[in-house]
Amino acid sequence: MPEISEVLTPLQIQILLHYLEAEPSKRTVTDAAKCLGTTKWAVTRAMDTMEKLDIVERLENRKTVLTVTGKKLAEKYAEQKKVLEQYMQYQDIPPAEVQDNVLRALAAGFSDSFMERLAEQEGRMRLKELFAGRQDFHGGEICNYLKDGSYYFPFVIYREHIKNYNNISMGNKGFEHPCELIVKDHEGMIYLTVKTVSAESMSSGRKMEGRINKMQYLYDGEFWNAGVDGRYVFFPVTALHFMSMGKGRDTLLHGSVCLRMQCSVGDMHMPESMAVFTVFIH
Repeated sequence: MPEISEVLTPLQIQILLHYLEAEPSKRTVTDAAKCLGTTKWAVTRAMDTMEKLDIVERLENRKTVLTVTGKKLAEKYAEQKKVLEQYMQYQDIPPAEVQDNVLRALAAGFSDSFMERLAEQEGRMRLKELFAGRQDFHGGEICNYLKDGSYYFPFVIYREHIKNYNNISMGNKGFEHPCELIVKDHEGMIYLTVKTVSAESMSSGRKMEGRINKMQYLYDGEFWNAGVDGRYVFFPVTALHFMSMGKGRDTLLHGSVCLRMQCSVGDMHMPESMAVFTVFIH
């Protein structure tokens, strides 16, 4: 049997949202029809189905109320509607078309996982708009505009100095990509997943394997030990210094921090090296 959200029409979704937001005295068929720009007959017919689905209940005084199920569904639609509206606006869809497209999208019944990914993408677009033109801000400011949850961003770890015409650090291969930003109560941590890397010894040609076993990050002029949790190393996003590059949709938020890393190969510990961790929000 399909979910309730999979059988509702755009008009029924509009009615749900109307009853969620309207004053109690305005929760009537007449007011709903007037507010939604349709006929009382169309609203009544839509309500008949909604009542059978147990998402609305008609009272004797011509008023209508949302059931517990109906209220939860309406709140879910309201949250998704906000995300869709923002996302479509960032895509330069004309305002006159946004509402119709939003209702069609809601009626399509996107999965929760799809809506979560869309909300993350909308969040990225909002950040680029908020910080466009800024040249010096830290990652903590970004977290002020993010909801609790996980966000994934591409990153590159650069050498401190170019070597053999290459400025990509070997440490770039020492972590899985992308990195994860975990936000809670507007505070964030960057998590990197350590992985084993292999390379041939330049002296013996023998295959060697190693893992990064120590990392420090530069914060406020001093190096601090990154946290360790199993395969993860992490540090506060406030250590990242950001700048905005480009314009409009092509805006890129570029954040970086100096790292010190040490790699272990068997019983050997490679010399500590300096690198620059750079994350991109685009």
